[in-house]
Amino acid sequence: MTAPDPQTSFSLSAVLSNLKVGLCVLRGELGRVASGVLRCMEARQLRRRMDEEHAALGRRVAELLEAGNLDAQGARSLADDARLRELAGRAAFLRDELARHAAGADADRERHLARMARCCGSNGPSGN
Repeated sequence: MTAPDPQTSFSLSAVLSNLKVGLCVLRGELGRVASGVLRCMEARQLRRRMDEEHAALGRRVAELLEAGNLDAQGARSLADDARLRELAGRAAFLRDELARHAAGADADRERHLARMARCCGSNGPSGN
């Protein structure tokens, strides 16, 4: 058995420090992946609900057209329909919610990157 080459040997503390940083990064990235999956599921549900509201809105306009409830100034008649206003309001709420959701995802990403820089920066978790 030959003695280890001093030029290529690593200190135990350096190896453990690298392992600690690697586990910190792995933990952070796994958490980010899990939250990303949940966030995508939530966004998909919001889009589905918004599509349903838009479909209901279209059906209501079609009902008004078929019933002949639209006069020469149909836009005013549409604006006076309470059910139509309710459906349009719900669709607008969901659209705004999706925008807030996307902004929240961007903010979460920035917080995650800052946390990873603090926790697993180039000098290790201690920040030395």
